[in-house]
Amino acid sequence: MILSTTASQLGFAGIVENSIDGVSDRDYVAEALFIISLIGVHLSRIGEEWSLWSTTEFGWAQLDDAYSTGSSIMPQKKNPDVAELARGKAGRFIGNLTGLLTVLKGLPFAYNRDLQEDKETLFDSVENLLLLLKPVSGMVSSTTFNRDVMAKAAPLGFSLATEIADFLVRKGVPFAQAHEAAGACVKICEKNGKELHQLSEAELRSAHDLLDLSVLEVLTVNGAIAGRITPNGTSAESVKTQIARSADIISAHEKWITDERSKFSGMMSL
Repeated sequence: MILSTTASQLGFAGIVENSIDGVSDRDYVAEALFIISLIGVHLSRIGEEWSLWSTTEFGWAQLDDAYSTGSSIMPQKKNPDVAELARGKAGRFIGNLTGLLTVLKGLPFAYNRDLQEDKETLFDSVENLLLLLKPVSGMVSSTTFNRDVMAKAAPLGFSLATEIADFLVRKGVPFAQAHEAAGACVKICEKNGKELHQLSEAELRSAHDLLDLSVLEVLTVNGAIAGRITPNGTSAESVKTQIARSADIISAHEKWITDERSKFSGMMSL
């Protein structure tokens, strides 16, 4: 009863029923390190995208000076420091998780002094994640996107070929055949050095009898984007719905964090 009362006053759901678990279980540390590692992986992927988009070759994004530095040898170069650090920290998080799991995997039951190694890995991961979150958020929110350059790049690589397949499907052609016809159009373009919207009617009909110049009306980036009206699609209304739903989820999570923080503060004041 004393243990149950103590657990209740401390805000715990109950007591640990097994004494070995009570002194040697570190699953919660491993789980925390996994969550941090997974967050780190997502941040690393953001860092990779921002590093690529800000290169001269892509030219899609311009990083704010507050989140980048000049090169030590090339004054015209802007290094995406925060993006690169986001990639690098992911390796550290994964390393800490792997290190703890390696410690745990060979231990006999009950407490072993090896378990003191859980502190360094956990504290290091928490501190570095907290260190990383704010600058990554700042980098993302302050980035300027070169919309004209992105718009010109969007149709390259025959990215609108699927629109040809969808065009034929709307005419009653089975998708497998429509897909093959779209591929044939791409081959014609590659052979003749053309883009899809430059195909003649004769070339279109050589890929499929039902293809004509009216297909050119759907071979636009804006048309392709607007045409995806299903839930989680790319149309403006679909994206707005996704943003609103995400905002609701974030608000719910923020409320949960605030409530849990208040509970913890209350327990610490006892």
